[in-house]
Amino acid sequence: MSYEAPESWVVKFIPLSSSVESSFWVKYCEEKLNNIQLNEDPIDISGSYGNDSRLECRENSLSSDDVHQSRAMMQGQLVGYNTIETFQKIDKNKFIRDSFLPSFNDGEISTFIVLTFADLKNHKILYWFAIPAIATQKGCSIRASYQQEVQKCFDSSEISLLYDSFLKDVWHSPALPSFFLYTKNSGCLPFTRKNYDKLCSKDGSERIIFCFLDTPARTQKEQFMGWQMRNMVAFLSLNWGLSGQTVQILSFRPKFLRSTMEQSNDMSILLHVIVPTTADYGEELQVVGWEPNVRGKPGPRWVNLQPLLDNRHLAIQAADLNLKLMKWRMIPSLNVEKLQGTKVLLLGAGTLGCNVARTLLGWGIRNFKIVDNGKVSYSNPVRQSLFTLKDCQGGEGGGGVPKSIAAAKALKDIAADVEAEAFVLSIPMPGHAEPKETIKSSVEQLDQLIRECDVVYLLTDTRESRWLPTVIAASYNKMLINAALGLDSWLVMRHGGDTRGDSSLGCYFCNDVVAPENSMKNRTLDQQCTVTRPGLAPIAGSMAVELMVSLLQHPDLHHAPAPQNSSSFSPTTTDETASPLGVMPHQIRGSLVSYTVMNPTVPAFSCCTACSAAVINAYDSDGVGLVYEAAQSASGTYLEDIAGLTAFRAQAEEQLNELEEDWDVDE
Repeated sequence: MSYEAPESWVVKFIPLSSSVESSFWVKYCEEKLNNIQLNEDPIDISGSYGNDSRLECRENSLSSDDVHQSRAMMQGQLVGYNTIETFQKIDKNKFIRDSFLPSFNDGEISTFIVLTFADLKNHKILYWFAIPAIATQKGCSIRASYQQEVQKCFDSSEISLLYDSFLKDVWHSPALPSFFLYTKNSGCLPFTRKNYDKLCSKDGSERIIFCFLDTPARTQKEQFMGWQMRNMVAFLSLNWGLSGQTVQILSFRPKFLRSTMEQSNDMSILLHVIVPTTADYGEELQVVGWEPNVRGKPGPRWVNLQPLLDNRHLAIQAADLNLKLMKWRMIPSLNVEKLQGTKVLLLGAGTLGCNVARTLLGWGIRNFKIVDNGKVSYSNPVRQSLFTLKDCQGGEGGGGVPKSIAAAKALKDIAADVEAEAFVLSIPMPGHAEPKETIKSSVEQLDQLIRECDVVYLLTDTRESRWLPTVIAASYNKMLINAALGLDSWLVMRHGGDTRGDSSLGCYFCNDVVAPENSMKNRTLDQQCTVTRPGLAPIAGSMAVELMVSLLQHPDLHHAPAPQNSSSFSPTTTDETASPLGVMPHQIRGSLVSYTVMNPTVPAFSCCTACSAAVINAYDSDGVGLVYEAAQSASGTYLEDIAGLTAFRAQAEEQLNELEEDWDVDE
């Protein structure tokens, strides 16, 4: 169809419409949460369009410039605001002008802009697309005086050259060009001023055609031109000095891209366009291009990602939201990934174990191994938060479900990505005689569990049950966090690891001058059970986890020095004794009677029955033999002899006797 008339007419344009894959928004939300955080600086992104009138943004648009070879690339910028109020208050007209004109003047003729606000908590995105175009002043327009289908105004050789040079040449690989030059002799060339000047310098016989890859809907045919043409015409007027001249422009509309096609199906159109003058654009350039919303009115759009995400993904992302937000402003150096990769071993799944496990979940810990040999009883659920009344029955052989199994199941029910493994295991203890084969099996299993974990939590009921884990953890130099409860007092402490080095902190047994023994003999019910004020376990459990998290953020981990003792309420700290989360005390001793907390630092005792070099070496040499003999020793003398505690007490008694004799002489 041909349009030839003495009068010119206004060229009509149709904009590209945005098409954003849900994976793009999912990826952006992840980047916002983990990396972008509070930064509102523009982010470079990319989009692409083909012959379907849609500007597409895919998942890789945030991280890659790769575009399928059958599409043209368009560079863009995404600006994410931290509050919806900031998004709403932006002067959109000023923003699109200030964002687009610098790149336009640098030769980036066609770009796009995305403004966003991400509601990460509810998985919703508020966004507004703009594909900027420079508009003429009111009363002025882009006009054409000739319009003809290429099939009717190009001969077959020109059409073949057009397609061959556009689709087969590699000068625009990998993506197709949005704009290019064409002449009968040279074919398609990159849209550069250098190429244009070179063609102009010839004898003038070459007809230079300015071309753009057009994307009209198939039903529109020649009635509307693609949005990209507006900026190309403005660029010719404002930057290439063609103001007021009539130029030939090709709306290139191949049916297929990067593939063999029938040239008879070509819908390309050649126009003679009267380029507006610089005065037609005015001194202050006007930029338009904000995309209308779904109601066809100026405004942003919402996208709800929640129906697109499976429940497990939603649960995992929501569970870690608090940790990710900490990094935005309050603790930027927090190493969340280290926490999420930490493997913990809980020795004890009672009142302390349940509270510790729940707090660990809040810090992103997802890899648990739980050891306990008890079963859930009817007295447990009110104090032990991982159990319900259903766990009090249905266990094999009658009674409740084993605590370790019930706790592991409860953790999996709470957090979708938890890996929790349960072990019904009785820890061998000094003064508790058992057959050697039973002890051997238990020692080997406990040894393997401690060896394979990163952090050990000692949360058992009795003093002597803490002995063997203390020895093994020291042997393997593992981080060990100990928590214990009294009626109205509590203790949380970290052990110093392998004490065979220098400057080690003491363990749970370093203040004792006797070996651990059977504490359950001749005890009444109130002495056998952990009778404690209900508010203590949550406090101690939380403190135990917070201490571990602080240590994991320090480069020396559990070898980080503890603050020095001080008479003031707060211990004296240095840069070495603090992590990004604060001070890392050796011990935290609290009382609900006086509502006070103390942070003593105690060095390792060279004759300790648990962490002394002599005991650790004995375990490394024959662990099963050491534990068996300690279990048979009801009085505890076996461990005291190995640790040197017997000799230490004898020496102390001798020195005391000498001191008493000196006093007698003075008298």
